[in-house]
Amino acid sequence: MRVKSKIDCWFNILIWLIVFIMLVNIILVPQSEKVTAYAVGIPMILFVFWIYFGTYYEFRDEYLYCRSGPFSEKITYENIRSIKLSRNMLSSMALSIDRIQIKQHGKGYITGTTFISPLNREEFMKELISRCKKLE
Repeated sequence: MRVKSKIDCWFNILIWLIVFIMLVNIILVPQSEKVTAYAVGIPMILFVFWIYFGTYYEFRDEYLYCRSGPFSEKITYENIRSIKLSRNMLSSMALSIDRIQIKQHGKGYITGTTFISPLNREEFMKELISRCKKLE
């Protein structure tokens, strides 16, 4: 089951503002620097869109698969130590401030904590809890 990330209004504004600024820079740059503007601007826009449109979470048989653009993580259900609702703003695979914090056994705070933001986080959290056997 694939679940898209919730996207906050502020994040929508930020993404489209970045794209707009990059496009304006490409258009307004002097002719002698057009190649550089395209070489930098187009990949950056594609990267931002990849994250924007490519952030989702999937329940698979043995693990939770989290994807945010080029970044992905497999979190085995057996390794999940705790799950709780969060509004933490740390960098993560979430496009919303309404998040679920997942902590894993045997890893530190930074490498063992993942924040995700599924559309219906309460329902998603119930499904995730039902698959985890080693919750504290």
